[in-house]
Amino acid sequence: MRWKSWMTALLGLGAGAALIALLPEHTLFSEISNPQISDSTSASGERWACPMMDFIGNRPGSCPVCGMKMTKVTAGELTREQQRRMGIELVRATEGPATTTIRAYGAVRYDDRTLQVVIPRVAGRVVKRHPAALHPGTLVETGAPVVDLYSPEAFAAQGELAAAVKLGDAHTIHALAERFMRWNLTSLAQGILGGGAPVDTVTITSPFAGIVVLNLEGEGMEAGKLPQVGREVMADTALLRLVEPRSFMLVVHVPETRAHWLRVGQPVNLASDDLGELPDLVAGITWVAPELNAEIRAREVHIHLRDPSNRLLVGGLVNARFQASLAPDLHVADPALPDSKGRFTLVPKAAVLSTGVRHVAWRVAERQSDGRVRFELAPLALGPRIEDDAGHDLYIVRAGLQPGDEIAAQGAFLIDSQAQLAGTASLLFPRGAPAPAPVHQH
Repeated sequence: MRWKSWMTALLGLGAGAALIALLPEHTLFSEISNPQISDSTSASGERWACPMMDFIGNRPGSCPVCGMKMTKVTAGELTREQQRRMGIELVRATEGPATTTIRAYGAVRYDDRTLQVVIPRVAGRVVKRHPAALHPGTLVETGAPVVDLYSPEAFAAQGELAAAVKLGDAHTIHALAERFMRWNLTSLAQGILGGGAPVDTVTITSPFAGIVVLNLEGEGMEAGKLPQVGREVMADTALLRLVEPRSFMLVVHVPETRAHWLRVGQPVNLASDDLGELPDLVAGITWVAPELNAEIRAREVHIHLRDPSNRLLVGGLVNARFQASLAPDLHVADPALPDSKGRFTLVPKAAVLSTGVRHVAWRVAERQSDGRVRFELAPLALGPRIEDDAGHDLYIVRAGLQPGDEIAAQGAFLIDSQAQLAGTASLLFPRGAPAPAPVHQH
């Protein structure tokens, strides 16, 4: 076989590849370095960043990507210009009572505690409906007629009374008169005693005053129906349901996070979307559910009130605001005992950086005469989050800050991000971010 030139080329490539594979790594790759700066000038933990590319190194020199000179990354110390560009805003931790506003919406219902039921004491058939039995929402006065009943039982009792009067049987007359009184039909007995003739139709009147309602909240569809002409009515069957017209119950659901901040007797401020604030409606919590509603993760609260100005509508939404304060043990203080309120260190929510488990703030450690400010990381132990009367979100700080400490609010995240780049302690890296891996150059 004749030796070809391509065989020589192929043999050379194979030998070269084998030689490269056997050479040590340090003969082929070397770490990036700046010949003008010795290794002794690279301080431990320092970071250097390229101003153009997304590259962080652990020594000064040129960027291996674009060749620009890298700048040292510093954390926690900002010049006046840097503060302006980063939008840094400082606030002070304050001390005071932990008073929060709990907000919830609720639907207006009639106060079912005022429910009265109009019932006939005698059986019969409805032959006529009076205005009180025509429409829900009708205002009924005491003694107003409801329905007329054709009642054979009442007709027979009148006949018996007429016969007793004719015979002069005082005992029977007394017994029958008491029966008509129990039926609330005394007028029929008086008519017979006055010489009148028996009638087969009786009028059922209301012994109560109120507004006609059908179904109250939580009752079935059959709970309230207006009587209809031709309907057979048994004795003690409900004809009409009345409630006090200006007495209401407000049912609100308070989120689970504030479920333990409620007490019976706690005052409440009310407002509606169409009428605004309702300061003259004086109300307080009358009942708190002993358990949470598992479907909506909320606790039901009942508020009973009167509205003499006739502004609330059943079914309408009302905004309820409860004021609650914490005792020193972080339980709800008794609203009747002002001295039971505790005092705590409070900071705005915007000043707290949190992972959900770890919480920190950036506190001013030193101010320089040239306007530079040095910040230090302050790990926090937090209490509940509250909302004050002005609507500001605040955290109770149990440890980590003192009243009067100055901390970064707006821009705190940028300070923390700078600390991560510099490798110093930050929110995500309590001991400092790990150093970047050495970059090799081919």
